[in-house]
Amino acid sequence: MPSIDIIDILSVVAICAFAGGTSFAGGLIARYINFSDRLVLFFTAFGAGILISAAIFGMVIEAEKTLGIIMTLGAFVAGSIVFTIADVIAERKGGGAGILLGIGLDSIPESLAIGASVAGGAGFVIALLIGIQNVPEGIASFREMTSGKTTAFRGSKRKALIAIGFVSVIPIALGLIGLFFVQGMQVVIALTLAISAGGIFYMLFYDMIPKAHKERKWLPTFGAVLGFIIGFALVRLIR
Repeated sequence: MPSIDIIDILSVVAICAFAGGTSFAGGLIARYINFSDRLVLFFTAFGAGILISAAIFGMVIEAEKTLGIIMTLGAFVAGSIVFTIADVIAERKGGGAGILLGIGLDSIPESLAIGASVAGGAGFVIALLIGIQNVPEGIASFREMTSGKTTAFRGSKRKALIAIGFVSVIPIALGLIGLFFVQGMQVVIALTLAISAGGIFYMLFYDMIPKAHKERKWLPTFGAVLGFIIGFALVRLIR
């Protein structure tokens, strides 16, 4: 196993804190700013565009370099199945629990990969993209948990923020696990990336994109386009 020093540990903590903490930042913003429904849909679509870039350019392509096409596709499908099962469980909870669970599930393979790739490369790019998209995801999650016909935590804004905050710190622990136990295990890292990408695509086309276009407005469409462009540009510029 490669040697680990204090700089590696601090780097993982900082990167994972950013990747996870921005969802709490989004919830905090939504707590004090009452965005219009139209703008929330734009944010949701923007986050979807970012996620598409992250899944394709930061996860699937990177995974295929190590696993090959067959194993990558198999792990991708497995990820979508895992998210399907988790989503069924979350929907029974009601309110914004589905998106909240999505934030938590996203963080597991991504944070492990970030910790295992502390020297840079895919881990840093994924952390940056996920961190950006977690802001609108945090906004949407907070809105769904505190408003609408079905709410989580009985509509309590305080409890909704606490829940999002709790999920936001999980990536730090997972990133450190990746640093100490997964670093150098390229096959394991690639599998976690492919599984995560499959789960993201499930969440995108089952939940985020239909929600963004439920009113069939043009603004969310351009939000998705903008998110994808920014995600792709960041991948290309950083690597």
